[in-house]
Amino acid sequence: MNELFGFFLENIVPRNMVIAYFLGVVLAIVETEGLRTSLVKGTKFALGIFFAAILGLLIADILALELEFLIVWVFFLSAALLSLVLMFFGELQGDFYGMPRFFLFLAPVIGIQWILFQGNYDFAQLITGVFANSLGYYLAFVLIATIKEQVKISEAESIFKLVPAILIGLGVTAMAVQGFFFLY
Repeated sequence: MNELFGFFLENIVPRNMVIAYFLGVVLAIVETEGLRTSLVKGTKFALGIFFAAILGLLIADILALELEFLIVWVFFLSAALLSLVLMFFGELQGDFYGMPRFFLFLAPVIGIQWILFQGNYDFAQLITGVFANSLGYYLAFVLIATIKEQVKISEAESIFKLVPAILIGLGVTAMAVQGFFFLY
């Protein structure tokens, strides 16, 4: 059990697919109408990622060896299904600098599934990894929402309230988080 807890802690931040590779995608998806709405939206996205990843990984595990080439399509379809469900509930509307949010959201969901599938983990580790990655996504979502909200309400010039200022805030936060890596 202690090993599984260590695996969980590792997958929240240090080996989290979203934080490592797709933090810019989270930046594109987060829209702030306030921190409370961001907390609810982040929960929707994290739960959606959890269930879509579990579904995709279970179907991929069931596939026969001859059908292994379909695994990427299974991951894509489970991510697309999640995106469609979130669009149905009013999330993922609009675009981010010309790129539809629906399309941007596919990458982290497929990435989480692919990384965990490549790890050849047992069932308990798979569930733990998906849960930890979903929780890491939620933490990144809330962190970005908080930074965006603070930038929006700041007294700075409007030029400093754009995406580069948010990216600088994320960079400073990443350095702060790096200081806690000794814990795992």
